[in-house]
Formats: sequence, C-alpha cells, structure tokens
Amino acid sequence: MTPTEAINTLYYDDVDILHTHIWRFFTPKKRDRDVTPQRQKQYHTYYAPMNIERWALPLFKSVGLMPKSSKTIARSQIKCASCEICSYHLGLESPDLSPPFKDMYICDVCNCFYHWQCLLKTSCCNATEREAIDANESWACPACIDLNQTEKESRILYSQKREIVEVSWNPTWEPEGLQNTCESFRQSLNKFEEQITAPNLSQPAPDEHLNDLQKKGFSAIQEGNDYQPYNVDLLNKVSFDIQPTNQQSDITATGHCE
Repeated sequence: MTPTEAINTLYYDDVDILHTHIWRFFTPKKRDRDVTPQRQKQYHTYYAPMNIERWALPLFKSVGLMPKSSKTIARSQIKCASCEICSYHLGLESPDLSPPFKDMYICDVCNCFYHWQCLLKTSCCNATEREAIDANESWACPACIDLNQTEKESRILYSQKREIVEVSWNPTWEPEGLQNTCESFRQSLNKFEEQITAPNLSQPAPDEHLNDLQKKGFSAIQEGNDYQPYNVDLLNKVSFDIQPTNQQSDITATGHCE
C-alpha cells in the first residue's frame, strides 16, 4: 500500500480543504527518458488542521503535506473520532450527524472509538454482551481489556501525553485531477471557479461617476439645460433634459414592427 492509499484509507473522512487560492501550469521533471511528462494544472491548496496519530506524520510528509505547526493533545479531547476498525467517523445505526453516537463505544483506557457492528464482525464481542456493556459505567476495548493495572496506567498516559498531534499544514500545489478522488477538493475547486468568474460588486463601476445621459454617449459639456452630443450632426436635432431618464416609463411598446 502506498502512503497516499494509506492516508485515503485511514484519514479519508478527516482530510478537509479550507480553500484554493491561485492556479498554475506545471510540468513535472522528466524521470524516464522514454516518457515525456505531461503539463498539468495545479491549484494552491490550503488544508484544514487535523488530529492524527504521531506515527502517521511521516506518511503525510512523504506525499508533500508538510506541517506548519503541531502540538500534542490528549486523545480524550477528540469528540468525534473515527472507529479504530473501519475508520468511519459517524454512527452506523443512527442517522445523527453529530456525537454522541449510540452505537459508538469509547474505551476508558485508551479513549479509542469502536462501532458495535465492527466489534461484532471482528468477533471481538458478541450480541449478548451489549446489554451488560451499556449498563456498565466503564468499558475496555479488545486491545486493553487484558492489560494489568500498570499497563493500563501506561496506556492512559500515552494516549494523553504522546499519541495524538494536532497539525496545521503549509499550503501545497495539488493537481486538478485530485477532484476525482477527493470530494472536499472538488467542492473547493468549484467555489474557486465561481469566485474568479463572478463580477466583483464591491468595486465601483467604471462609469459610476457619469449621469444617465453621459452613460448613453453624450459629453459632459453642459449648455443651459441641454447636453452636447458627441455626434455634432445630432446637435440641432435632439435635446436632452438634464434630469435622469426612466427607461421603463419613457419607452413604450408600439405594438408594431418598426
């Protein structure tokens, strides 16, 4: 399994993209003399901070995600962690989208999360045990249940002081094709494209300082109550009032083909 495949398997639901900033065309270096690298479109991408196991940091670095900053946090601080077996972050028996999930059990020793259905499928528990587990105030997962007291205390300390790091990332250049496998990148890309094609209504229009007549092509030279047209041939044929015009009231349909 490649580092990218491992990250997609273990952290697919945790990877989130804040936004994309700019884009560029990039041609990778030629690594094979018989293969010509293809120019690709890349986007400057900003990833959201993540809570990950410390051992996973080298995986992210190997695919180009370099930490900007990191700090150790207690696993117990994570309120919506993924199941240790299937890596899915929501409940399997409930449509709820926010914790707590009734079918997600938290180990009192290591603070890891487990779906009940995943525990059954892996034969770590059986159906008859659930009622007793629900009635008990504490529960130890299959990895911790057989630990002695000293081992449990060591495991608790590790989960609180060493195991998890909160990481913020430096921005990276991601290829356009990433949208085919990463939903958050596709959504971010769509927002970016909308922003660069939408008109900037916060900026004043180039003709904002002109009045209605000037916007229609007549000069700013005022003579009495009239405006001088650019086309001098119209000078003696038309006269325009200095008050703004109302196109809806001034133009009336005749009902005839002109």
